[in-house]
Amino acid sequence: MFNVTGLYGFCGDLDGGVRVFFHAGSFEREQGTPLPIVGEGVEVEYDPNSATGHQAPRADRVVRVNTPVSLHGHVVSFSRKSGWGFIRGDDERTYYLHRSEVEGGGLPLREQVVTFYAGHKGNKPRACYVRLGRVGAGDPRHDKNR
Repeated sequence: MFNVTGLYGFCGDLDGGVRVFFHAGSFEREQGTPLPIVGEGVEVEYDPNSATGHQAPRADRVVRVNTPVSLHGHVVSFSRKSGWGFIRGDDERTYYLHRSEVEGGGLPLREQVVTFYAGHKGNKPRACYVRLGRVGAGDPRHDKNR
């Protein structure tokens, strides 16, 4: 889980069940790729002795297992009142969309084209780092305003 506003998060150590704290500064990524995506695989280097009291150990280094690829799609539904909806990706999958994942602070409209990264929470697909395109414009790859 990563807090985009605070630039920190926690990742789990699957071997020992330990939650490890990390700051964006310890997250290594390729230029042009987003900060951590919900549910993505990472490798974590940390000192288990760095935990103090009830605090989680702090990561020295967090590295992606795979380079993320952005997807295109369109908004199927979105409730401005509740702040969530769904995106249908070009890969024919449906992704949960929460307003906190929309970059630039806007809210999406039905049929608006989007570019996003696929994450998952539990076993459910989730749209992350969503960029809004034109409403009902068709393929976002041809949107000159992106």
